[in-house]
Amino acid sequence: MTTTSHVLTDMAALRSELRQQGDPHCELFRLHPWRAVLDIAFDWLTVLSSVALVVCWSELFAPLAVVLIANRQRALGNILHDAGHRNLWRDRRRNDLVARLLIAPLLFASLTRYRETHFKHHMELGTDGGDPDLLVFARRGPATWLSNYLDQVFSLSAWLSSMVGHLLSRQLRTASQLYIFGWWLGAVSLMWVVAGPNFTIAFLGLWLLARATAFHLITTFREMCDHFGLRPGGVFTFTRDMACHGFWRWLIHPRNNGYHLTHHLLPAVPYYRLPEAHRLLKGQVVFRDRGKVCSDYFTGADPVTDAWQTQGRVP
Repeated sequence: MTTTSHVLTDMAALRSELRQQGDPHCELFRLHPWRAVLDIAFDWLTVLSSVALVVCWSELFAPLAVVLIANRQRALGNILHDAGHRNLWRDRRRNDLVARLLIAPLLFASLTRYRETHFKHHMELGTDGGDPDLLVFARRGPATWLSNYLDQVFSLSAWLSSMVGHLLSRQLRTASQLYIFGWWLGAVSLMWVVAGPNFTIAFLGLWLLARATAFHLITTFREMCDHFGLRPGGVFTFTRDMACHGFWRWLIHPRNNGYHLTHHLLPAVPYYRLPEAHRLLKGQVVFRDRGKVCSDYFTGADPVTDAWQTQGRVP
């Protein structure tokens, strides 16, 4: 059986159980498009306010600004992810217009390219050479979760992806590259006129510094939470939910991005309904028996970092 077959089989098993209950999950597919627009506006406002904090008050706030900006970069990336699934609007034109105007170029990304690679991630989950998001153990022999995390952090290709998005991708069309550059030229020119050169230069510096540092650290950790240390072969065996709360969840998984298993099983559910979807799935036999759910990052009975250790072999 191919990986795609395993993925579809796992999704079908869950939906078969849900259908026996009258398809209670269908209500979760209902979208509230303006919720996403307001969330995008909040993220933009947080970024601009963080820059203003440094420019208008003190450069000593720069480290805090970098973390806040990186966190909102991650949050905007999660909304871009939903746009890739057309979970902002079901109408393709509206969905893609919002993503291409307010999110994708800001993150140095092409919505079309993102959608192509993300579809492969869903369908070829965990396959070497097929899954574009696959992370593998880099070390042979015993290793700690921290050493495996740092291996991923210091991967040049991963860092470049965090830093410049799709701009260095050979598969990105020239027209898409030009659009991203043109969008940034227009945005920077408008900011220069409205807010002045000092604010604009500070924005560019903090935005790029956040991408190169805190955003990369957060994104790497988040990606490892999704699948790292699990066995390929289907959605249930290779994907986990992070049902965590508190500061670390806010930092690592804004916009409910930790419910990754729930998302893979029900990809048409928008990000703001994922906690509700997770609660529904916890009541299903197939999810209780086969689903992998972690409630802690570093401590507790079953922290996710425990699964990031090798014991003398490479899975």
